[in-house]
Amino acid sequence: MNTSTFKSYCLCFCLITLCFWTPTYAAEQDNKTRAIENPNMIQLSSEMIEQDVALLKEAYSRIHPGYTRYAKLEALEAAWDEIIIKSKRQGGMTLANFYLYVQDALTKIRCDHTKANLPKSIAQRRKQQAVYLPFEWRWLENRAIVTQVPQGSPLAVNDEIMSIDGRKISEIVADVRDYTPVDGYTEWAKDTGVGASYEFMGGAVDHFGDLLWNYKAQATIEFVNSASTLQTAQVSRVTHPEWLAIISTKDETGKALSNNFKDAVYFEQIDERTALLRVDTFVNYREPVKPEDIYTPIFKALKQNNTQTLILDLRNNGGGSSDAMLGLFANLIQKKTSFIKDMTVATLDHDGLEEYLWSWDKRVINPNRLGFSSNDDGTYSLRSWFSDELSMIKSEQYAFNGKVIALTSNSNGSASTNLLSVLKAKGRVTIVGEKTGGSAQGPNGGVLITLRLPNSNITTRIPVFKYSNNVKSFEFGMGLTPDVYAPMTVNALVNKQDPALESALSSL
Repeated sequence: MNTSTFKSYCLCFCLITLCFWTPTYAAEQDNKTRAIENPNMIQLSSEMIEQDVALLKEAYSRIHPGYTRYAKLEALEAAWDEIIIKSKRQGGMTLANFYLYVQDALTKIRCDHTKANLPKSIAQRRKQQAVYLPFEWRWLENRAIVTQVPQGSPLAVNDEIMSIDGRKISEIVADVRDYTPVDGYTEWAKDTGVGASYEFMGGAVDHFGDLLWNYKAQATIEFVNSASTLQTAQVSRVTHPEWLAIISTKDETGKALSNNFKDAVYFEQIDERTALLRVDTFVNYREPVKPEDIYTPIFKALKQNNTQTLILDLRNNGGGSSDAMLGLFANLIQKKTSFIKDMTVATLDHDGLEEYLWSWDKRVINPNRLGFSSNDDGTYSLRSWFSDELSMIKSEQYAFNGKVIALTSNSNGSASTNLLSVLKAKGRVTIVGEKTGGSAQGPNGGVLITLRLPNSNITTRIPVFKYSNNVKSFEFGMGLTPDVYAPMTVNALVNKQDPALESALSSL
């Protein structure tokens, strides 16, 4: 289009706009009013939706290294098309509904590192308006068990929730699970984030439920108490900061929980021959420390105490930073070995997408082609000298050479599943507990790219690398299956028992 044609087009557009100025302006004002009262109700036109979906489709199909790893291309194409079709049929959709559709489509990729972030306007509302249930609860054996309550609550720890606002809790959970991503086919891993989660803005029932049902300030809770009596209570929902203050900062044993590696490592010498090492997270980028400063004193003590068995408790560990994970690995092997066999990317060409992409590591937006070798399938492998994860890992000075028993849960994924997968392949660990999430083969992850949708301002996460762990065999699309199955149960939770730890200790 030349300059003259463009000016003529703009003039015509302005004249047409003036003819319909009054009702359009009124509609915009109504939209702004709704946005102030509840940004869930911000309206997006079908044209805006179509443009954002086209960008999503192109970005994920080009960049995501595992786009069709567990899903068929036709199914993903249908998911994108469904959003556009419904938007056109409805004459657009609200921001909340569009977010849900986007998250639903991304979940079909079956990658735990692939998700949509809550729009800023909605996230801000949750800091000011009551959306969250005023207690912490856990989804266990298809039951909702209260695990933490504030002072004065009509509910108590160990009460069982039966319904919320007249809907059965089982139906509510079934609805929100569809929006919860997991790696491959590890559906059981969805249980861990139903009631409480830091990955989204609250557990799935609060985070997605408010968008689905537009929660009111008061909630009606039907529950069964310790006397097995069915009761009903009215509770006032709370804001996100208030919810964060309520949810438990301790686990069932009374130990503090932390989201930072430096505060998430606990060591205990159980007896002369046995020790317990618990690492609740590998996240080491918020308040980074040198992993050796944490691990070296512990493994030096193990050697000095002549410890024969180490129980490694990773049940709260959903992953995190590679340095914290590899630092632990180096203390559990006896000779130099590789951890990751390959790290591949789907493309080195982001032309036309750069303005919508951001990452903390700018190199992944405009990658240096010299850092990669091409593969026959059109992908590219990162050369070994560009990442410590591809280097040979040396055994540390005080590396433990005794028996290692790892405790697992469905909360495990990403780096924690990677660690256990490679240790298992090396014959260095016996696994006790529950099936894990994540991928024993290796996840899609590493560096993440943030994609910004220009019309809705929703941002989404795209993992850059597909990992191939140094393992000879694995169950496709699965995490790890324990050698000894010892799951947490409702009965054990209520009675403060620890089946996995008890099973590990009984095997000594």
